[in-house]
Amino acid sequence: MRLVLGLLLVSLAMPAFAGDEWPYEAECRKWADVPIPRQDVGTAPADCDAQALYYGVDGKGRGRDYVAARHCAYGSPSDGDSLLDKGLVFGGSGVLMMLYANGQGVERNIPLAKRFACEYGGAPAEIEGRLHHLDEIASGTDKEALDICDDITSGLMMGFCADRDAEFAKFARGERWTALQVGWTPAQRSMLAALRKAANAYFDSASGNEVDMSGTARGMFATEAYEALDIALLRDVERFEKGVRPAEKAADFAAADKALNAAYKQVRATLRSADSDAGFSEYGTIDADGVRETQRLWLPYRDAWVAFAATRYPDVPADAWRAWLTRTRTRALTAIVEPGEP
Repeated sequence: MRLVLGLLLVSLAMPAFAGDEWPYEAECRKWADVPIPRQDVGTAPADCDAQALYYGVDGKGRGRDYVAARHCAYGSPSDGDSLLDKGLVFGGSGVLMMLYANGQGVERNIPLAKRFACEYGGAPAEIEGRLHHLDEIASGTDKEALDICDDITSGLMMGFCADRDAEFAKFARGERWTALQVGWTPAQRSMLAALRKAANAYFDSASGNEVDMSGTARGMFATEAYEALDIALLRDVERFEKGVRPAEKAADFAAADKALNAAYKQVRATLRSADSDAGFSEYGTIDADGVRETQRLWLPYRDAWVAFAATRYPDVPADAWRAWLTRTRTRALTAIVEPGEP
């Protein structure tokens, strides 16, 4: 992904060009009337998903159908704002731009790709970046397939692109979860499902409340935080399936619980004291109430872990699992106000 971060400030500034016009606007007028081949439009499949049809459900081509993606995209909103309203960021003109730029399921047509790049819109620097990118493809200096996330400059699009990649990664993790459960009893599968449900609630809260959500890139930050927790959960279960067990013992739980309570109180006190009358805090959007909300969701997550472990790893006492989970949570809390902590 080519994140043209150096142009972000330019994209947010007011135009300082002749006639208050961005350079790309004159360029886009040249491509506005490029004809759309009637035979390319086709009929959109019912309830189609242009993103899934273009990338495949796993991002690597499984279920990919470029022709159906083209037909679907022609039936979707054309501009980025309309796509955002409908939750279809990777559809409409964006997909058509990629299809015609790359010659995927249709003859390559750079002028038409430029028309769709302009229709899709976005931050000025993003549009200019895509148009320049298309020139490089046309000249042969760039032989890589163009992707809508290649030339992003805005925090908003960073978040959407991170969500797209996370969706594909989640699909891959789903297959790993399925493979893990081969040979498990129905009770074990049921307990895992309950654990993952509790994990989703806790991870959602932690990624929204215990990550600074200031700035336009907040969507990307939240996605990355959720991903880290979700990946860690899968990796932990995979380790335990191989016979690894937590280093903590049942006797460690009392001290671990005491340390957690102390860290929780200290973190909330630190966050409260960092609040200013002007509403500014060095910890950004993270506040004591958000930490309390997340802690309340962590407790049922811990309980669900212990219940699952009792069915799948009965060789380990419940308090040993509690001690391990509690120490992990203590480190996460401490890291909120001491970012250098592991």
